[in-house]
Amino acid sequence: MSDHMISKCWVIAGAIAMLWSCKYNKETVPIRRAETDIRVPNQQRVVALATDQAVEALDFAKLAGKTVSIELTGIFPHSYDDLLAYLQAQVEAKVARAGARVIVQQPVLMLPGATPAAAGQAPASQGALSLTEPPDYRLLVNVSWGGADVRDKVTTDEPLLTKQIGLGVGGLISGALLFVISDSAFRQTFAVTGALVTTGWSVGWFVKKSPFPHVTTLIGRARIVAQAVPTKEGVAFTTEGAGESKIVNDERVPEGYMVVR
Repeated sequence: MSDHMISKCWVIAGAIAMLWSCKYNKETVPIRRAETDIRVPNQQRVVALATDQAVEALDFAKLAGKTVSIELTGIFPHSYDDLLAYLQAQVEAKVARAGARVIVQQPVLMLPGATPAAAGQAPASQGALSLTEPPDYRLLVNVSWGGADVRDKVTTDEPLLTKQIGLGVGGLISGALLFVISDSAFRQTFAVTGALVTTGWSVGWFVKKSPFPHVTTLIGRARIVAQAVPTKEGVAFTTEGAGESKIVNDERVPEGYMVVR
């Protein structure tokens, strides 16, 4: 083989190495809250889908034709800037679709010297005048749990691992055979160089794209218990709903993740 042909081979090898070094971006999921100050769309998505499913399972048919005030509580507790604000809107819409009238805030006229009632409590009977009739029901919505969990699993990409091993072993075997049948020092050197280059490509491929990828599953879960408490005549009742949504963060798929509802 001429020196010109060898030079072409090295140029082609360099071009292939440059292609392998190119990167492309995928949407990923941080596995810890501290990794980002703002929740990324996939984190928001799993929690929102789980919350939607939980609210959809609630049964407010008994509230049809009634006036209802809604009070939310949660374990930890949740922040109104995070889950509870979203849940408030979803529950209010669900109650309205059931035929009830939602009273967002009961207007109260405070008399001089009166002490305002705490949030979620009825106004004091002394020193405060309610401008409207109290609602027929207080709907106490409790978030038993809501948020995102993470599950990390190491998998084996057997086809990729087979190709990488085959490239390295094949290069060594081919180089050894060419070395044995070569009748000149130049060809023997070329055989050794080719075997080393092929093995190097195999190792670089292994480092660049591991055949043991981590598959991270982001799981959104929500459980909601709503207790309807009558303020006048009526029957108390409880309804509950739960939801779960998953996003599988897998670097082997084009988007980088898959949504599993």
